Amino acid sequence: MPGIEVVDQPIPINVYEGQDFYVPAFEIKVEGQNAPATDIMSVTYSDDLDQIDSFDLTVNNWDPGAHQNAPQVWHQSGNFKYSDRDTYNPWKDVEVWMGYIRKGQKDLRCMLTGEITTLRPNFPSSGPPTLGVGGLNLLHRFRSQQESKDFFNKTDAEIAQIIVDDIAKELKKKSPRLNLRLDTQNLPNQIRLKHITMHNQFPIVFLRERARALGYEMIMAETSSPNDRTVTLRFAPTQTVKRKTYVLEWGKTLLSFQPTLQTANQVAELTVRGWNPQTKEEIKYVARREDLKDIVKPGELGLSEPATVKKKEIVVDYPIQDQAEAKAVAEDRLRQVCETIVIGRGKTVGLPDLRAGVKILIKGLGKRFSGPQEKPFAYLVTSTTHSIGDGGYTTDFSARMEIL
Repeated sequence: MPGIEVVDQPIPINVYEGQDFYVPAFEIKVEGQNAPATDIMSVTYSDDLDQIDSFDLTVNNWDPGAHQNAPQVWHQSGNFKYSDRDTYNPWKDVEVWMGYIRKGQKDLRCMLTGEITTLRPNFPSSGPPTLGVGGLNLLHRFRSQQESKDFFNKTDAEIAQIIVDDIAKELKKKSPRLNLRLDTQNLPNQIRLKHITMHNQFPIVFLRERARALGYEMIMAETSSPNDRTVTLRFAPTQTVKRKTYVLEWGKTLLSFQPTLQTANQVAELTVRGWNPQTKEEIKYVARREDLKDIVKPGELGLSEPATVKKKEIVVDYPIQDQAEAKAVAEDRLRQVCETIVIGRGKTVGLPDLRAGVKILIKGLGKRFSGPQEKPFAYLVTSTTHSIGDGGYTTDFSARMEIL
């Protein structure tokens, strides 16, 4: 089953031609050692633009060697294979790899580097006992302690650098192999903020809030080697983010897709108002839908724009320091509303590289939901769930429509 990828080029490139999707494979490494694959019944990995990615395993917890005389009497046990042992104890480092076996060789991607955070033994009335093992990306350690801190005369890049440096020092104490760095090389000249406060928040939450408010994305990349692992955070404007784009076709590479067109929450313009206590002047900026270049307009979907789409919204609950920040906040808030005009959920063959933040083109859904052939619509993937189990390897995803 072929899949198509576009890498910042006008012509799609078929990167899966000649490859097969018939033999899914995975590897789970706990503290650098491969976990027994024969006991792992299913593997699930999930990510989200606004959440820390996670994994979940279902593991056989029955030890037949300890009960050779009556292996079918599950409740007469007392010696479980994993729930009483330290193989999957919390806080252990884990790597989750998923992919396929192709031409006799494993072709796997590292989906996550994290740690175990939950154990869920299941002792059913019939059938063998199992153990659920859950975990989170190492970034969840950003949430180890809520903090309050004031920043004076700093740009957002400088604030992010201070926070990441502080977190990196704490992470090193717990995980000497873990390196955390911040990449801000593509950031343009920024506004220097006179004063901003992180008030009783987890640093990761504070950074994500700043990103959303100013139209930025915080992107994470991981690289691993036998001796160390490096997590790189990029705090950059949305417009500078370059991502791969996949093409999926209903009935071929796309198994199912359910789009939803919704107009009740759409607005024509959004106004942000604030007050400058020094100059005693009002700060105001009005962002209009027709001025946003990277969103899908109702007219492009074949819809007329009645009065409900022409409604206005006013934001006064956000601390605004100057006109430039008012403009950034207004445009980003309006963009967040407009991006939800078409959302959808789909399922495709397992694609390890299909992650939250990737764009896809969907063919075969008609002009309204696929777009015209000469200018197709794109969908930004907002979350994915990769599952390997009895049903093979599939990827479920959620997405929102936007301009390619």
